[in-house]
Amino acid sequence: MPNQTDQLARIQNLVLAFNNQDVANSVQHLSAAVTWSRGDGTSLIGSESVSAQLQSFFTAFPDARLTNVQTLAFEPNAVLVEWVLEATHLAEWLLPSPHQAISATGRSVRIVGADLLSFDSSGEIEWDDARVDTASLFAQLGVLPSSTPDVVKITALAERYTAAWCSQNAASVASFYSADGRLSINAGPPSVGRVAITEAAQGFMSAFPDMQVIMDGLLLQGDRAVYRWTLVGTNSGAGGSGNRVRISGFEVWQIGVDGLIVESRGHFDSGGYQRQIQHGVGDSPE
Repeated sequence: MPNQTDQLARIQNLVLAFNNQDVANSVQHLSAAVTWSRGDGTSLIGSESVSAQLQSFFTAFPDARLTNVQTLAFEPNAVLVEWVLEATHLAEWLLPSPHQAISATGRSVRIVGADLLSFDSSGEIEWDDARVDTASLFAQLGVLPSSTPDVVKITALAERYTAAWCSQNAASVASFYSADGRLSINAGPPSVGRVAITEAAQGFMSAFPDMQVIMDGLLLQGDRAVYRWTLVGTNSGAGGSGNRVRISGFEVWQIGVDGLIVESRGHFDSGGYQRQIQHGVGDSPE
């Protein structure tokens, strides 16, 4: 594994290549299978995809330049890069997501951002968690991309999500999450990605073979939603108590521009849940 001195040197060369609008030299620092994640559920996979997006950006902003670059290395293989971008929008810009072109505005922009980069054993960048102040960027350009989730679509998603929980098909639940979506329950360790979310959903489905989930309501605000639910079922899975359970809770969602769930934080009364498993609905411990 290359040391942090090598990693920081690679970052310096990457910034220099970016400021020279040199796509080829920028991409040479990336793994062929690099993942560039925006944190809103959208990602670019592979150096060729990143190269194409960089070229589109440099065409639109030919004087783009990173300034005030600060770096902080973390053992053993991560570097945080904070920066300020200054550029002028002189040609059409094709956004990676939502798929939308923004015609040249002629306006200058100045935004802040940060990238958390991880390196593979050969010293190439294998993951880029990019966080960019895009709201400020679009405001300075005087445009508003159609990235606000559609209320009707989110409501339909919630209804289908409810049906998926009733289906005894755990993978169908996970399909409502972005590829790197996260599901956590009562602030526990998150299940990250569809495979892990499938496993989490399967745990409930196995415990309650007759499980039904009822959607009690949905609150929406921008890209955030609160999904209220009630679970009804019999704990008759392997090793189960055979008791009837009825428990309510809610999930706090962030919806990505792909219309899927980026993050869900679930909350319910775990004590009441365990009590019902042991003694049934409405019964008290002896």
